[in-house]
Amino acid sequence: MKKKFRKNISYAIWLDHKKAIIVSRDKKGIVSSETILSTIEPRERFSGETTNKIRYQKTTLDVSKKMENKDHEQMHHYLKNVMTNISAEAIFLMLIGPAEAKYDLHRVIAKKKSLAHIPQEIKTTGKLTVDAIAELLRIRISTKITHAEKE
Repeated sequence: MKKKFRKNISYAIWLDHKKAIIVSRDKKGIVSSETILSTIEPRERFSGETTNKIRYQKTTLDVSKKMENKDHEQMHHYLKNVMTNISAEAIFLMLIGPAEAKYDLHRVIAKKKSLAHIPQEIKTTGKLTVDAIAELLRIRISTKITHAEKE
């Protein structure tokens, strides 16, 4: 029986609501990166707006629930787009960034059977460059290897 060839790719994903930077590193140490911009639209405001209710004939309608659903759907689509760039043969996944989006991505990945087995680490950071993200990933992989050697 043949063994499956694993690519041994590790990923670090810096994520907020506006963009995602995906840095991958294979077992040879080759680093590549990709940036994905979000299509989430900010809430549109009008001058003189004092409420989020709309007058319809003699009644008023609250549109906040509709806006929340729209925001949720746009965020879900954005996270699915980020998730499609992660290989199922990955050995490590690090989610970093300043926003709650990294936790949302963590939940979406956990629900997908092909990616649920990948060990994940979540860290809160400020804005980082691609080189800084790659360095965080390199440091994490090297400490992971040294911990495995000690055991």
